[in-house]
Amino acid sequence: MIGFFDRISADKKFAEKLVQKLAQDVPPITLSAGGKVVSVNRVTRLLERTFNAAQAYQAEHNMGFVRRALFANAFKWELKSVNYSEDFSKIATEGLVVALMKKAAV
Repeated sequence: MIGFFDRISADKKFAEKLVQKLAQDVPPITLSAGGKVVSVNRVTRLLERTFNAAQAYQAEHNMGFVRRALFANAFKWELKSVNYSEDFSKIATEGLVVALMKKAAV
């Protein structure tokens, strides 16, 4: 049982790492009305890179349904903690969940 909680902690740290990298490449202020304009293509590419990294992590660590759910939740809360908007956090998390489900089905 302790191993399970260690894996959950590692998953949470990886989710935080993904968000920190995303925040470096696309700071939350650039997505707000007052920030400089960022192309939709750039944001999409960076989100896809984030999702691909999550898929690789999932494959490497054999994440089941519960761990994927906890991982997605940690990802969403980390997005909010670095000041991404509610809408962006929701959309990015939905994209992450879809990406993790695709990988699990293969």
